[in-house]
Amino acid sequence: MNEDNILLRKPLGELIAEQLKQDIFNQKIEFGERLIEADLAERFDVSRSTIREALKILEQEELVTSKARKGTFVSEFTEKDLDEMTELRLILEVNAFIRALKNLEENHYRDLQAIIDEMKIQAEKKNWNALFDLDMQFHQYVVRICGNSRIVKIYEAISIQIRVYLAHLDQYYTNPVSFYKEHKELFDALVLKDKQLVKKQVENHINYVEEKLLRKIADE
Repeated sequence: MNEDNILLRKPLGELIAEQLKQDIFNQKIEFGERLIEADLAERFDVSRSTIREALKILEQEELVTSKARKGTFVSEFTEKDLDEMTELRLILEVNAFIRALKNLEENHYRDLQAIIDEMKIQAEKKNWNALFDLDMQFHQYVVRICGNSRIVKIYEAISIQIRVYLAHLDQYYTNPVSFYKEHKELFDALVLKDKQLVKKQVENHINYVEEKLLRKIADE
């Protein structure tokens, strides 16, 4: 969807926030970059008050930070943030995926298989941004059917932060096909409904980045 089409819909502030969010996820806007209201107003052909509304939405989602007398900046994402997000994902997703096993039915497997099939296509195209969006779809889908409404609410509440986390993962994978294969193995474990195998695959998938991060820090 191009920006002209986006601006034909309302509310403008929310839609512009969504576009800026995608730009951050796809690293078209860099972490730590200053967002200048006048420039954004010109880009989207809207008032600065609409831009302020959009930036307020992003601030509530902790994607940007407002600094007094300095302006609004895209939030930084440190190695500590990456480490903490890895730990949080392990706590939530291992539990949610195991709980979801008893609720998975044929229609769920069809939906998940469709996501996996699309991941394979995007991996072959080396399209990391599409892969990360599909990763979110896959994990959110399983979490939503885990049967624990509080786990679902917590996961949804941090979904934006998880997507930012994913935007940093391409540096830890040798190629996108390996990223796809991890999800294929995880899907296969869900099909078998093997709790121990699912636990192992979820932990391996999430811990892969943790191990790469620790190795990087050790080498510095």
